[in-house]
Amino acid sequence: MKYLHLIWAALRRRPARTFLTVLSVTTAFFLFGVLQGINVGIDGVFKLLNTAHLDVMSRVSMTDPLPLSHLSRIASTSGVAHVTPLTALVGSYQRPNNIQVILGVDVDALAKIYENLKVKPDALEAMRRTRTGAIIGRSLAKKEGWKIGDRIPIHSFNVPRSNGSSDWVFDVVGFYDMDQAEWATRFWANYDYINEGRTSGKNTVVQFLVGVTDAGQSAKVSQAIDDTFSNSPNQTTTQNEKDYVESLMRQIGDINFLVNGIVGAVLFTLLFLTSNTMAQSVRERIPELAVLKTLGFSDSSVQWLVLAEALVLSILSALLGLGIASLVLPKITSLLSSQGVGPMHLGPLVIGAGVGTAVLLALVSGVLPARRARRLDIVAALAGR
Repeated sequence: MKYLHLIWAALRRRPARTFLTVLSVTTAFFLFGVLQGINVGIDGVFKLLNTAHLDVMSRVSMTDPLPLSHLSRIASTSGVAHVTPLTALVGSYQRPNNIQVILGVDVDALAKIYENLKVKPDALEAMRRTRTGAIIGRSLAKKEGWKIGDRIPIHSFNVPRSNGSSDWVFDVVGFYDMDQAEWATRFWANYDYINEGRTSGKNTVVQFLVGVTDAGQSAKVSQAIDDTFSNSPNQTTTQNEKDYVESLMRQIGDINFLVNGIVGAVLFTLLFLTSNTMAQSVRERIPELAVLKTLGFSDSSVQWLVLAEALVLSILSALLGLGIASLVLPKITSLLSSQGVGPMHLGPLVIGAGVGTAVLLALVSGVLPARRARRLDIVAALAGR
């Protein structure tokens, strides 16, 4: 207990300096936690990707539409099991900043392509009967407080209606679940409802989603689809969803390398800050440390007292930073959930790595001041030499 009092007294000696050091370390580990949480979210995306799922888009640009007439020719391609058109309606719900992305598809085909979507048969039947129907991920529905039977008004930003309005209404007829419950964040609607009701872009799609009979043949099927439209004014480029997402990531860069580079630079800078803080603290307390030795504290006790001070400062600040990051990451996930971004969180490995880094940081920054305290000569210290 006496050591705790001594550590606490040392930290309170210069409260402004201690506060600024705590703030710096907390900020660094907050950044570490957020960036590693983003890495966890990205890794989670890749775990859900399936090479048996193909995305067919315009060869010119991902944003260029394709004609709906491509559907029948894609469906007749050898190796294709199921195909659905996809269009996207982007709008807001209740508040301008509550962005929702409504994906118009053939829900029956979608459920066959994505077998990991757990949809009850009565929900699919309700979609067939209800032109304005919607099947929503349970995670998104829970976030918004939606239940079956609710009518969801969406103010569209990009798809005006043929009646001159930008407001669309969808009726919740069911929910879908996934093994990873937090990934159920999509809003699926009937393609025909959006297609028939919009003023422009009728009978076009953003892309086609395709399920193949054999994942091992996905490259062959992709090439066959593209060859089908090689002489068409609307040529296609087809990739399995894993390759598609990886190509998008490559355009951004190596995310993991960037994250680790940023965190490494911050922690390296922090090492100099904490080392300077500990060295200055020990220099100021040389007479006090000498008094402790005269009272019977051994050289080892004084050395470990200084190291313990560095450990307490570093670990508590790191835990504070990681704790704030753990509170912020679900908020980031919530903001991006309607765009299909998965959960970002701090797993045990990330927390363990953070605490381990904090311990290493404390030991490296505190070892020289601790050795100086160990070798302190009582007479010279008390004499001010």
